[in-house]
Amino acid sequence: MITRSSWLILAALLLASGSIHAQVTLSSLTENNTSACPAAGRMPSHCKQPFGGHQDLRPLVATPVFDAPAGNVSDEDIHGYLAHGQQTRIFANFMLGFCTAGESESCHNNVRTGYNSDDNHTLAAQIDDLRRRHIDGAIMSWDGNGTKEDEATLKFQKLVNEHGCPSAQQCDPMYLIMYDGASMAYTVKSTGIRGTNGDGCGGRSGGRYEDCVVAHIRNDMCYMNGMHWGNSAYLKANGRPVVQIFPSERVIPATGSAPSWADVWKHVDEWNRKLPKNCGKAPYNADNGVPMILFENAAGFTHVASSGAYDWVRVSGTDPSNDQFRFNISARSDSRQTLDQFYEAARQHPGMQVWGAAFKGFNSSKSAWGTNRILDQACGRLWMASLVDSNRFYTDTPLPYLQIVTWNDYNEGTEIETGIDNCYTVAASANGTTLTWALQTNNAAASLSTVSHIEIYDSVDGENLTLLASVPAAASGTLSLAALRPGAHRIFVLMVGRNSILNRISPPVPFSKQASAGRSGADSVSGGALAAP
Repeated sequence: MITRSSWLILAALLLASGSIHAQVTLSSLTENNTSACPAAGRMPSHCKQPFGGHQDLRPLVATPVFDAPAGNVSDEDIHGYLAHGQQTRIFANFMLGFCTAGESESCHNNVRTGYNSDDNHTLAAQIDDLRRRHIDGAIMSWDGNGTKEDEATLKFQKLVNEHGCPSAQQCDPMYLIMYDGASMAYTVKSTGIRGTNGDGCGGRSGGRYEDCVVAHIRNDMCYMNGMHWGNSAYLKANGRPVVQIFPSERVIPATGSAPSWADVWKHVDEWNRKLPKNCGKAPYNADNGVPMILFENAAGFTHVASSGAYDWVRVSGTDPSNDQFRFNISARSDSRQTLDQFYEAARQHPGMQVWGAAFKGFNSSKSAWGTNRILDQACGRLWMASLVDSNRFYTDTPLPYLQIVTWNDYNEGTEIETGIDNCYTVAASANGTTLTWALQTNNAAASLSTVSHIEIYDSVDGENLTLLASVPAAASGTLSLAALRPGAHRIFVLMVGRNSILNRISPPVPFSKQASAGRSGADSVSGGALAAP
């Protein structure tokens, strides 16, 4: 599949040789090109309702629109920002519980995104969007057999198998499961295997709680073994399926003798080492390898039964005046919970699996369980800083995996699906034969680190555009229009963002060139253009 960024590279080479003039349409540069639902206009087939974005209007919130309305985002290859490029596999974390039923503000305690997560059309659009953005796979936040989350995961699996899976472990995209610890309180379908149970464990305590949780996790492990881990699209490392555990180690102590979570995972680990025997019946007794269980943050490397760890976005608090700019990337004297410190811990545990993290920000003001926790986006700077942070730690060897936190958690404002606003607009005008353009902003956080490059287009009809020039990222610039053919033109200046940053384009700049016999002709400009929102 040739993406727009790949085409423009090819077109630039051909333009340099004089072979072609690259042409695109204005709509292809401005319309929503994501799997998210737009705020207005034509709705894609999977969108049942519009999504207008999310705002936090509390005083002092630096980025009130923390989930932008869906727009035209950059599909520049995200691997290019990493020290070892394609050798790092990049996955995006998926939330799978969004729905559109009813008329209340939320649906099943989730905010409304305009789509149903377990719909084939939604999943097909998201798969296409992952491919377009060069993201290698999805991490499914999963709640067990018989849940909507499992239904969506199985549909994702089927779509990939049918349309992007030439051979095992070579699918585009791949997927794996993040096992939601909170789901242990839910009743799920039982596999009927001896020693397992799908019962929810809420309302229990002590040894009764531990016994229930062990049986529940065993049930889920057998189910995943039978329905997911043997699939060609499910991620394995060294022949072992990878599973992330999202923490919910409550009710009983984390460590110590039974009842404790340390004892829970000891029993689960013993169970997992003999799954074909313990799970007893097809398809749950398949030999898909002993699963690699990964736990959260730096402590995950020393967790009982751990094969490695993944990092996650950290939020310091709820006060915009004190907490929203604590980005928790670099090491700090008052905290041991930063992305840097995760990578430092990872280097101290060679041989264990490592998943770094990239995130745009956090805002839980719209969630049903929200406490107004906030981490500002800093106009896309946080996204770019977290994306490249591993480069300082993985110089000789590649970071194995990077997790985007998240693809579509609209409840907590971490989604990148709609695109990330870098706070720039584009202004352009012409004087004589000179085009002048500038990136404009009223936010001090705006940074050229979020901009890939600038493209300048010519059009005679306002819809079909010819690429005139592609120049490096800069706050402003000029271009001579003297070589254009005689006649009326409309000039557009496009800011192309880094991956998943919203692209921005100027309004058309009218430019007219008159032909005259034997001379280059007189040029006239019929106006300028102001910044486009």
